[in-house]
Amino acid sequence: MTVLHIQGTRLAQPGISKPLVKPFLAALCALFVHALLYFQHNPGGSGLELPFNATSWMPFSFAIGVGLLEISRQRIWRYTRLTLVLFVCCILLSIPMFYSNADVAAASDRIIGLWAGFLFFVALQQFAFTPSRRQLILWFILLGILTQTLFGWYQYLWIEPQNAFGFDPSKSRPHGIFQQPNVMASFLATGLVLSGYLLARMPMYRGKWSFQQLLLLITPVLIIPILIVLSSRTGWLGAMIGVALLIPYLKQFAAKAQWRMWLLMIVLGLTTSYAINQSTDWSAQEDRVSLKSPRSIHIPQSFKMFTTEPLTGYGYGTFEVSYLTQTARWHQADPSQPAGLPALDHPHNELTFWAAEGGIVPLIALLLAAAAVVFKIRKAREGTQLALVALFFPITLHTQLEYPFYHSLVHWAIFIILIYWVDNLTAKYSKKPLSYVLGIKVAALLLPLLVSSYMITTLYSGRMLTKFETTLPLNIDYLMKVNNPWAWKHRYEWALHQPQLELAQTLNKPELIEEYIRWATVKAKTWPREQLYGNLIVSYRLLGDDNHAEQILQEAEFLFPNGDFSDALAVQPLSKQSAATSSATPATE
Repeated sequence: MTVLHIQGTRLAQPGISKPLVKPFLAALCALFVHALLYFQHNPGGSGLELPFNATSWMPFSFAIGVGLLEISRQRIWRYTRLTLVLFVCCILLSIPMFYSNADVAAASDRIIGLWAGFLFFVALQQFAFTPSRRQLILWFILLGILTQTLFGWYQYLWIEPQNAFGFDPSKSRPHGIFQQPNVMASFLATGLVLSGYLLARMPMYRGKWSFQQLLLLITPVLIIPILIVLSSRTGWLGAMIGVALLIPYLKQFAAKAQWRMWLLMIVLGLTTSYAINQSTDWSAQEDRVSLKSPRSIHIPQSFKMFTTEPLTGYGYGTFEVSYLTQTARWHQADPSQPAGLPALDHPHNELTFWAAEGGIVPLIALLLAAAAVVFKIRKAREGTQLALVALFFPITLHTQLEYPFYHSLVHWAIFIILIYWVDNLTAKYSKKPLSYVLGIKVAALLLPLLVSSYMITTLYSGRMLTKFETTLPLNIDYLMKVNNPWAWKHRYEWALHQPQLELAQTLNKPELIEEYIRWATVKAKTWPREQLYGNLIVSYRLLGDDNHAEQILQEAEFLFPNGDFSDALAVQPLSKQSAATSSATPATE
């Protein structure tokens, strides 16, 4: 069975249904424009702890579902060589999950996100988009970026101190919905480069500017002032190098008036930023313009972990505990070696993260995937290669300095779309006829349903947890309404047990303290946090068990050399507290 293409549009043949292009594009529009508009109070974090990620997963899963449904309806799987290469890379990245040192539960979210990204790439490939519709996908990305840019302007200039978003304009940078300035910065830097790239692909007719071209020209003026105020070295570097890589492409393929006007808009954006910052007395903090960063400590430490265990790594899902333990050993053996940073669950470098946890196999997979994409870029039309690199550069740079894919699902989706875009410029599609598609059809229908149900319960549970944590006095009813504790892991358990310890101390309940010790002892093996160790010391001190308290103190000082546990050691046993209370109470007549 063959499929004909005329001017990029698939013609229906007997037995072939009309492609589901519009539902797929609608899902992408919802992902980049609508899902990012959702706000819900939260204490921060990454992944599903940030509500906009939960809302983003819904249209993301629908896009995958529509792509799978298209395969089952047409009974044809469209793929390229890059599809097969990325499939092999995903398998290699998944192999360490079967190592004996892996914590499968802790790493499952990352592996699910990896394979979901691959399925999204496959879904994109199932549609023979017309050039205008294929370019519309990039427009959806840009519209999402512009929406967040306008939100950033609101946070920077007009938001009131007491607002519904809990945003403090006197302390916080205008991070949009992302809550993390560097994530917002790489998002905006991508939009800046994308505006120039799209402008070069829109020829002028009779010297007239279209509305779309005017929107692309105003994009730098909107983005650059917010990008500067974000004070993100990652964003600044990504934007500057991205624009520099894009200029040759603009000169070669855009009209002279177009690329000159776009560069003029960049200058205007810088001028606008200077004028506004002068009027608001804004200036970049010294630590934001210097090259000093904790990354110079923990990225080399993470690479050293890989060289220490190059074959199997320390185990998927165990980075935080492995990093803290290993750096503590190095620091104890040689005090000149820096101690590990507490609560570091990612080394802020994607390559060393996978390599430290999984060893050489995932590192090879990542390098192979990168090489395959670079090879596709080199095969692109002469004069376009640097521009394609420019599109990737802000987010790719960010992955080597932080972990944007864990903070923002939209960043992951953009990255996959850019890979698809590069592949589609040079790819020759192969088509595999399929005889049995029932399983694919069932997956296409169930995937969006299951994912959306899970994300809705995640949002509801997060709302109940936030209410429990912020309502005084504590109302246990909110905690009992949490119907998806799996999505919240550490936060839910902490909310459940931390009040238990405080209640035990208030009501003089040793049995509750013993129960807390049993939980915290197990928890510390996979989630070693300074406060958790401090609470264990407090617990043993309350029970009058100084020997165990001293043992925990020694372990805590080994893992956290710079930690302060003096307050925990100052806690008096419950028996002495009761005696002191009794002696201070007047006798009744």
